Amino acid sequence: MRILLFTFLLAFSSHLYSQETKDYKLTDKAYGLAWDGINFWFIDTNRRALIKINEIGEQEIYNLGLANLRGISYDQREGRLLVVAPKMIMKVDPNTGGITDRISIPVQNVAGVASVGNFYYILDLENAKVQIFDKVSSIMVGGFFTDRTRPRDICYGRDSLWISDSADNSIYRYDTKSGKITGSIKTSLRSIRGILLSGSKIWVVDRESHEIKNIPFIETERFIASGDEEYTLEVSLKFKIDTVSISKAQIAIAHPPSNEGQRIRSVKFTDATYKPAFIQRNRVHLKKMTIEDSPGEQVVKYKFTSRNQFIKYYVGDEYLNREASYPPDTSYFFDKTKENPKLFLSDYLNTIKNERTTSQSLDQFRDRMNELAIPSIPYRMIRFENKKPKSIEDAVMLFLLGYGWVPVGDLSIAASADHRYFEKKETDLILYQSFSKTPAVSPVYFKKDPSSEWENLPAEITYKIK
Repeated sequence: MRILLFTFLLAFSSHLYSQETKDYKLTDKAYGLAWDGINFWFIDTNRRALIKINEIGEQEIYNLGLANLRGISYDQREGRLLVVAPKMIMKVDPNTGGITDRISIPVQNVAGVASVGNFYYILDLENAKVQIFDKVSSIMVGGFFTDRTRPRDICYGRDSLWISDSADNSIYRYDTKSGKITGSIKTSLRSIRGILLSGSKIWVVDRESHEIKNIPFIETERFIASGDEEYTLEVSLKFKIDTVSISKAQIAIAHPPSNEGQRIRSVKFTDATYKPAFIQRNRVHLKKMTIEDSPGEQVVKYKFTSRNQFIKYYVGDEYLNREASYPPDTSYFFDKTKENPKLFLSDYLNTIKNERTTSQSLDQFRDRMNELAIPSIPYRMIRFENKKPKSIEDAVMLFLLGYGWVPVGDLSIAASADHRYFEKKETDLILYQSFSKTPAVSPVYFKKDPSSEWENLPAEITYKIK
């Protein structure tokens, strides 16, 4: 039976890889999601049916007549759709919608299935566990707990397993061998069900809006970034210059750092005598003082926009015991003479976790990092909640040997937490960071003459959110 049930919000492309961000309407009780190279497929749990969305926007319904249908995926090796029901995986011909094979599995409450080589990875809702089923022997050969509250679907792609969780409407990436979480993607949706990864795109079924949605994300070897927020701030700095003559002096105001976690743009100063410049590769606005300027109290105002991303870093096995050295640009942030050349990244990770759990304060933690020759950049951030500033916090960025910079935004860490995992929240905006391992007291720097060193001045900082 073929009927036209809806109109696409945008025209359907002939290939999933070429599609831009688009949303597609579904029936009320959609669950699971698959792509066979031409069509989307999903399950309607009310109808007990498999539904195909073709390239011109028509839906074709295949009634399977089984209760508790949930997961669906496409096995490229066999050219078959995989549909799960209690204690069963069904193979379906995408050309006819007919069932070609039934595989018995010892899992009653199945949410989804992913075919990886000679194994099926089955998402078991009973205990939030991924069960590994050997296709040849037809027995379970292992598995791992997802540690998710309400996992809903599973898929395979980019050498990882991906699981959607409706508890926080996030997507979690897992290592297929260790079962460890290697990253996650935060979404703004409210009721995630199916998940599909194809190429560089992730698609999910949003039960509440009855739509297939494309979830934007950035994935590198070190992290996954998603779920961003944009903030525009007006900052006012009040500080004092205690010197008689300032005719050869300079004032520099450090920009908020622009990095993979926050992208700073449109930095504008009210005083046009402040010009863009650099100090130790850090962007600043610099003013060269003249005889017309006066010492004493100074007030500087500027504004900027920051687009912040939610990032989860994971230090994979490939980084743990590789031989590496610190790059030259880390020299400002640690004492090279204290370095132990016999240590690997795995040693540093264990030490960092121990110090996070035993340090009584952030100052004590930073001191320990300096003693252990772990490069650190202290910074001060504004922590937002519902786009409103909640608090100002101090934190630190650490350089992991052979891996790169990672944030430690909160000192507290559960004793059972994975010590290879670090997080940067989109609600944390770094206002300024230090130019060395010594914490900066403000973003204001002063040089009394060209031959002098830069001095970090204390400042009263106020800001408004636009």
